[in-house]
Amino acid sequence: MGPPPPLPSRSAMACAKSSGDAAKIVALLESLHAKIDAMPKCECNTLRQELVDLKRSLDKTTDKQPLSLPAPTQDTYSVVKRALNDASTYAEKAKRAVWVGREELSTPDQTTSADQKAIESLCEELNDPHISDALKNGQIQHHRHPHEKGDRKRRILKIAFTDEKTRDKFLSLCRSSRPDTITKTPGNFVRRDLCPYELDLERKARIDAYTMNCKLGALVYGIRDEKLIKFNGSNSRPLPSDYANRPPRGFNNTSLNANPNDTSTSTANGSGTKA
Repeated sequence: MGPPPPLPSRSAMACAKSSGDAAKIVALLESLHAKIDAMPKCECNTLRQELVDLKRSLDKTTDKQPLSLPAPTQDTYSVVKRALNDASTYAEKAKRAVWVGREELSTPDQTTSADQKAIESLCEELNDPHISDALKNGQIQHHRHPHEKGDRKRRILKIAFTDEKTRDKFLSLCRSSRPDTITKTPGNFVRRDLCPYELDLERKARIDAYTMNCKLGALVYGIRDEKLIKFNGSNSRPLPSDYANRPPRGFNNTSLNANPNDTSTSTANGSGTKA
């Protein structure tokens, strides 16, 4: 009888044991997969699978023909650019006042110097510490508009502030105190820096005020910014001697046939301007 077979080593026994365990795990997983596949699918799993399938379908479509939005037209760029420019312009206008009717001298330098002195006199007459400090600190600037005079008889004087609050206080004081620096010269007044469409309204209101004042023979109506106003008080001031001979731009004689009581106006305490 031959010698007995050698006993397996510990490492061989461990490998055999590991192989057996692995086989059992594989068999168990296969059994679990079979049971899961046989179970009815949950609605959320079905929906998730549909979304996955849809994504795959879209990815394939995009690979073949990439999705793209139409390029903006030149008109679109122009509209957006104009809107941005308008927003910036209106923000600057909100910090400016306009002095209308102030005369110009023979040279630009003389006009600039005279304008500076007039603004200093006006701020002194308003007697407000906030306005005075702003002027002293160089926070009130001015220029004629447009910059080139051309054939214009006189240009408006734009007064620029560093913030809207100071501008509003300046206008409020000019209207409430009626300083001599402005009111002593006929046709001089201060208003907001109006936007283009407000200027159109202002021109129409000026024609309406002129028309009704001529019909009534007295200064009953005036202008505040772009609005037609009716002055308070029962005793209206008489028309200046040459009032009827100085119609506003765009005036039509047929306007004098309008009913002076047939318009919508606001009432003021005399702080507006005559047409």
